[in-house]
Amino acid sequence: MTYYAGIDLGGTKTYCVVIDEKGNILAREKMKIGTDKNMNHILDIVVECYKAAVSRSNITEDDVSAVGMAVPSAVNTEKQILLNAPNLGWKNIKIGEIMADKLKKPVFVDNDVNLGTFGEYTFGKAKEYKNVYGIFVGTGVGGGYIHGGQLVRGASFTAGEIGHMIIKQGGTMCNCGNQGCLEAIAGKVGIIKHIERKIEEKGKTTKLDEIAPNWRNSVGASALHKAIKSKDKLTIKAVERSAEAIGVACSNVINTIGVDAIILGGGIIEELSDIYLPIIRLTIQECSMANGGSNFPVIISELGDDAVALGAAWQVVEIYGKK
Repeated sequence: MTYYAGIDLGGTKTYCVVIDEKGNILAREKMKIGTDKNMNHILDIVVECYKAAVSRSNITEDDVSAVGMAVPSAVNTEKQILLNAPNLGWKNIKIGEIMADKLKKPVFVDNDVNLGTFGEYTFGKAKEYKNVYGIFVGTGVGGGYIHGGQLVRGASFTAGEIGHMIIKQGGTMCNCGNQGCLEAIAGKVGIIKHIERKIEEKGKTTKLDEIAPNWRNSVGASALHKAIKSKDKLTIKAVERSAEAIGVACSNVINTIGVDAIILGGGIIEELSDIYLPIIRLTIQECSMANGGSNFPVIISELGDDAVALGAAWQVVEIYGKK
């Protein structure tokens, strides 16, 4: 039996799975990366998470043939260079070479939502369709595009980067350096900034101060859900604003590239789908051209936390396991 690992590096945590050659998950591990964005510090946590997952799986590191790694950045997959990870502050990093040296085995790195979409397409409900667009909402917003069963990365490896589609000219500043990006409105960072802005401008209060006192630096989707359940108006407005922006983005995808289905994932969607999905569906119906949004398939990720890491692991099965 041959074994592989998949690593999902996000803005606030890293998650690892170990699988066999059939895609069965043998073990999982999750670790927070904290607020220190120093690359060496974070990659040390990634390696620790990987080692813990391998240990849980009752195999040795020597048994792992290759590792797939997902990062919140466009990646030159030919040269294995991380191009720009705005929420980590990393640019032009030879991430594949660095990780292969740390793990002492072949490593393939790609964009996180590319691999999350690939995971859902391979193992989830999206496998029913040939042309699928994935939008994952977490710390930021990422996109992945599968056309005819193949990941589309584009000439500059930025195909699918919907989080940096500008949907409001002159809008909120995004970590990428542009203004009005979808991510700056709809991602968790955008939600937090909107709440902060309303507190500063209008002197409003939020129950997040009680639910998650450190919410300005880091807040989980579950804390946002608790605030909404406690009828916190600021959080409700910020989350509804986020959901509407995602709906607009979905409409843009439907109008421009005519996909068969859209898959929604990421921590924010998974925790708050009861709020997001109705708003997204309504916005799609209102904004899609020529009735293109009527009864359009919008699928919630069924793989949850596993989607990106499993997609990363299965990508190296396809690359190394079939040689």
